[in-house]
Amino acid sequence: MTRLMMAAAATALLAGAAQAEDRGMEFRLGVTAHDLADHVEDGPNVTAELLFASPDFLSGIWSPRPYIYGSFNTNGLTNFGAAGLAWNIPLSDRWHLEIKEGLSYNDGVVDIDQNSPPNDPNRIRLATTRALMGSHYLFHTTLGLDYDVNERWAIGAYYEHISHGQILASGRNQALDNAGVRLSYRFGG
Repeated sequence: MTRLMMAAAATALLAGAAQAEDRGMEFRLGVTAHDLADHVEDGPNVTAELLFASPDFLSGIWSPRPYIYGSFNTNGLTNFGAAGLAWNIPLSDRWHLEIKEGLSYNDGVVDIDQNSPPNDPNRIRLATTRALMGSHYLFHTTLGLDYDVNERWAIGAYYEHISHGQILASGRNQALDNAGVRLSYRFGG
């Protein structure tokens, strides 16, 4: 799935490079369905994000906007924060495709203790109720579609994936797939 998203991101960036537009600082608040692929962990996540204007030195890679992001699970399970770059590709005057790539840190369970006996209650609980992330440091990939309600406000839907992809770590890699909706407010003008 990550390779497919990366290929789609590269294609969209190349196709939309000439259309990229400069966008200023933006705050987003959202909610996502948590752990869609394995559905081991439950509860929606509340998300908050801050995007910044693209600095001039990033113009050679189609002017992505730096972002910081937090995703907080309402059932006290895996939370994560991320930072990276977001590419905005206008599809029309009001519709925008967004592709984000970054790094994240999560507070989830990396793996179960391989030295504990198979019938250990804690081992069984972790294996059946928690996503086993493989690493606290993971890639953060997002694909979103946003609609500008007006100059300041936008609404959107997005899908995100966090995983180490056997690059940042090896072994366990259950990852997390979340999908949700967000409300955006742009500052300045």
